[in-house]
Amino acid sequence: MSLFQLPANRPWAAICGIVLISAIAVLGATQERTERKKTNPAPKSDRNFREQINKNFGSDGSDILLLIDCPRGGDLFDPDATLAFKILLERVRALPEVIKIPADGLLIPMLPGSGADLAEHEACRKRALKNPVIAGNLLSLDARTALVPLSIRLTDRGQMREAVGTIERTLELSEEASPVRARLIGLLPIDIARRDAMKIEQRRFQIIGYSLAAILALLFFRGLITTIVVTAPPSIGLLWTLGFLGFTGEHLNSPSMVVMPMILAMIGFTNAAHVVLQLNRERKGGLDARHATASALQKLGIPCMLSALTTTAGFGSLMIAESKMISDFGRDCAIGTLLTFAAVMLILPIMTRYSATENLELSLTQKFKRLFPGRKSKKPDGFRSKRLAAFFQGFINLVITRASTVVAAATLLTIAFGWLTSTLKPDIFLRNQLPDNSETSAALADADAKMGGIQVVKIALKWKQDGKERLQVMAAIENLVEKVRQETKAMNSGHPLLSKPLSIRTMLTSLPDMENSPTISRRLLDVNAPGFAKAVRSFYRPDLNSAIISVRVQDLGVAKYVPVYDLLQERLEALNKDYPDYVFGLAGGAVSQGRYLHRMVTDLARSLAVAVGIILAMITLAYRSLRVGLIAMLPNLFPLLACAAGLALLNIPLSLEIVCAFTICVGIAADDSIHFLSRYITERSSGMNTNDALSCSFMRVGQVLVITTTVMLCGLGSILFSSLPMYRSFTAVACTTLAAALVADLIILPALLKLFSSKSKLS
Repeated sequence: MSLFQLPANRPWAAICGIVLISAIAVLGATQERTERKKTNPAPKSDRNFREQINKNFGSDGSDILLLIDCPRGGDLFDPDATLAFKILLERVRALPEVIKIPADGLLIPMLPGSGADLAEHEACRKRALKNPVIAGNLLSLDARTALVPLSIRLTDRGQMREAVGTIERTLELSEEASPVRARLIGLLPIDIARRDAMKIEQRRFQIIGYSLAAILALLFFRGLITTIVVTAPPSIGLLWTLGFLGFTGEHLNSPSMVVMPMILAMIGFTNAAHVVLQLNRERKGGLDARHATASALQKLGIPCMLSALTTTAGFGSLMIAESKMISDFGRDCAIGTLLTFAAVMLILPIMTRYSATENLELSLTQKFKRLFPGRKSKKPDGFRSKRLAAFFQGFINLVITRASTVVAAATLLTIAFGWLTSTLKPDIFLRNQLPDNSETSAALADADAKMGGIQVVKIALKWKQDGKERLQVMAAIENLVEKVRQETKAMNSGHPLLSKPLSIRTMLTSLPDMENSPTISRRLLDVNAPGFAKAVRSFYRPDLNSAIISVRVQDLGVAKYVPVYDLLQERLEALNKDYPDYVFGLAGGAVSQGRYLHRMVTDLARSLAVAVGIILAMITLAYRSLRVGLIAMLPNLFPLLACAAGLALLNIPLSLEIVCAFTICVGIAADDSIHFLSRYITERSSGMNTNDALSCSFMRVGQVLVITTTVMLCGLGSILFSSLPMYRSFTAVACTTLAAALVADLIILPALLKLFSSKSKLS
């Protein structure tokens, strides 16, 4: 008796295993979980530099901002708009959640008083637009939009969410019949909007996906009890997974909450469907329920285990990614795949080894027929089955007779797809994290168009000695930035990619009699101009011999800005030769993302190489044949490269979610190949020639592959209706790859086996 037959022949042993795993899962589910720590994917040196800059100068102001504009026309210096603007800022300032409004002391004094006439309003408008600190930074050049950073108490995520909610409710009070509109924007509101959308869609798409899968399973298996037998073990495996992941002490991240349950359910369903259909064949052969279950497990135990291990390898390869979100997702899915396999192998035999299961199915079927006596077809079911079988038999015969043509075409296509894949470009957008047509997404677009974006790039400089030339150096850096702004306009249809630079030097030029070359010293920190001291400290630290110059960037895709950052870095290095006593550097979240983008392709190539290598080794060792392992490679690479080539042709950039989908699908797509290979080798070992073995494998396994792939496509495909672009991208890539894998395993794999295994009897 093999290990895989144990649950059918020794049910109490299987029940003990189920109880033990369930107990551990329940214990894990009771563990207290905390929020996952956010990690920066940038290299350690970049992270340390950015953290040091934030420690010295504070946040870059991109966490939470007020975007205030005049949607009904006019500008913020119209009397009614000015009054509404001031009242709004007073309400926000009075909130206990708001620590301060850093730009309050700079922007508010520029606005006219309550008794000012139209001429004074116009004079204030001109004065504000001439101020280099305000124009283009806090106020748009047409004076219709203001971007005001806020400082709130950033503690735990729950309190931050409450603070954002309170501010949003305060802004809503000013919208009705008001000449101004206020919206909340920034990295924190974007993260909250993404999480809220994810929570709404998590249950909805799981219910839709599971319902579609259950309905299709019911149609395919034509029995309620059989459908329960196929779907219950994967569901229990998912519950085990959620329990076991409680031992990590962290809440699941968004991909693990939304995508992982659907994937694990589909993987478990695939293995269960193979076992159940093989069980039906054994029953038709005359075996009783217990022996048929044992025989099915003996024949499919190793293929199912091998497919689980290859899928785990695909997930596990994500763990070497530098992004913690991706590595955690890969780890969660790898654990879930193994537990789902265990659930199928332990629970399904308990449900099928007794004749009572079949008797209950038969009883329900008879009752259903009596309740709903359908019109009898003129043609019996056997006639339809024979016609369908004849069609598939003719199809596989055509593949066998044209094997060389199929292999040649598949090889050429794979090479072409590989070349197109090499042209695939990676990119990251903030808006892809937001639901379609959301208010936050619209505010982000307006901030890009009118204020030059919300993300900040910091150019840091540090002097080694007394820094007498620091004003001169700052002026050189600002000139450098301005030249880069002009040189890179062509990359954005003639519009600047960078906003105008803001520094302590810019602030000093806004003060009376300070426009030329003032002597900077500590006394400037005590300037009487309202808000100036606080603003100075965010840009200039003479106590640390440091200063920064900030520039804002838009959400046009990180890829567009990578050459801009490279050009800035190159010019700074050249400037460093003229001022050797100074150290320059680039910091900011946008810069970190840009540098990480370069490593995304490396991450993908490395993860795929690891997954492909492990799968090749597993198949080779399992079947003790390097030839079989090599034969399996082309059908597994073909769907992956075909989908990647499609992305390149449609000019769709490579994103983090697509990286995940590619690597995962390598393991899932290998499952179909393994089941087909296992059946083919079994038939060859029983004495069949190549053509008969291929036909038999195609007729027996092909049916299961079509059923399981259809169910997986419908289950995962429900996420295509998500409002989040990142989830739609993941699902589209996964579904396309799985559909292409079905074609590869039913056409390319049989042709390869015909050509390269006909001269030797595989065993």
